[in-house]
Amino acid sequence: MVSEDLKEQYWSLIRRTRKSGRVAQSVIDRVEKSWEAFEPEVVEEALRIHTMRYPEYKENYTIGIMRNLQKQKAAGQPVKQKEKNKFFNFEQHGYDIKELERRLIKR
Repeated sequence: MVSEDLKEQYWSLIRRTRKSGRVAQSVIDRVEKSWEAFEPEVVEEALRIHTMRYPEYKENYTIGIMRNLQKQKAAGQPVKQKEKNKFFNFEQHGYDIKELERRLIKR
């Protein structure tokens, strides 16, 4: 059984992928129904992976994660991912320092 907190966090993230900021209850019901094809630990890990690594992707991406995790499990590999060092879990900025310096000097 997937924790309600994790599901709420997941759907909150999915709402941010919509222009309206909302997800219809029928969509939530349909998607959660499709999760029943997978084992609970696969669903839970897929929701964690999606929320941590792919916050800008819509809910259909989660099904792909679940399929891959299910294949991993069938191959005898662990479903749970190793915890990464969160200190390094951020995306670098792509600033062009030379361009910024040039703009600053122009002022």
